[in-house]
Amino acid sequence: MKILIIRLSSLGDIVLTQPIAAALRARYPKAQIDFITKPAFHTIVEKFDCIDNIINWDESLNCLKNLNKSHYDLCLDLHAKFNTLLIKTFCHAKQTVTYSKKHNLRKAIVKHRTDETISSTVQLYYSALEKAEIPYRFTNPQLFLKDQSPKNNAEKTIGIFPGATYKTKQYPPEKIIDLINLFQDDWQVILFGSASEAALSKQISASVKRPVQDLCGKLNLDQLCSQIASLDLVISNDSGPMHIAAALDKPQIAIFGATDPALGFAPLNSKAVIFNHNISCKPCSLHGAETCPLKHFKCMLSLDNIQIYQSIQKTLS
Repeated sequence: MKILIIRLSSLGDIVLTQPIAAALRARYPKAQIDFITKPAFHTIVEKFDCIDNIINWDESLNCLKNLNKSHYDLCLDLHAKFNTLLIKTFCHAKQTVTYSKKHNLRKAIVKHRTDETISSTVQLYYSALEKAEIPYRFTNPQLFLKDQSPKNNAEKTIGIFPGATYKTKQYPPEKIIDLINLFQDDWQVILFGSASEAALSKQISASVKRPVQDLCGKLNLDQLCSQIASLDLVISNDSGPMHIAAALDKPQIAIFGATDPALGFAPLNSKAVIFNHNISCKPCSLHGAETCPLKHFKCMLSLDNIQIYQSIQKTLS
């Protein structure tokens, strides 16, 4: 039995495919299970602990030709884009299934045309198994690390990810600064993020009244996972690191702005506390935007730092 799973991007979405890979491994313990994704996400798929081969999708004809020779029995498309249509066409699997993306429902939720919600993107991914008539038991995403950064000597260590793909998904830096200034003296703070978020991280570290460690843009994905695993608490926006923290079973604070858990993006983690201001204009987009369409950004600005701080205290107590 040879199986190919397709999910090309992005970081959080790939983390959420892990339960489907695990379900396939449980159903077919001796199967060859391959996963095709962009090279940037190779490391995260390695941590699924159930994949035999990771194929780096470089959008080349050579990659498609190699797939054409692979003779897969089953192909699961967990992305449903034009590039994945090409991959499915070339791999000529005996059976091909594509997950139910529920694009129209998500659009209706954003347009406020329905009260229906999506429990989780993972549940949508499981629809591919249902189409293939493969039984499964719902599980949360899990990542497995071979190495982990040693615990810092500080009593409690908090990792903060201030960035997100779009501005309307970012808790404003001035609010992050005010929140950090509330922290107890014996809490160590580490800022994380990509190289593109270095200026944001620098703004925060230069403005707070306490020393913070700034690792923004200084870690590869493998190192980042190891660092997250060593933290006592992760604070993030709706982002890829939010899902990594959840998959590592870390206590976490997840802050939602323009997007909404109703779209299926909530972290699957019993240790997660979600801050999501339920106002009538939310959600205003599926993945966020650069500016608030109504120019007030109340979804983020109305969140109460005192409540967030009290939640942090309770989590770390």
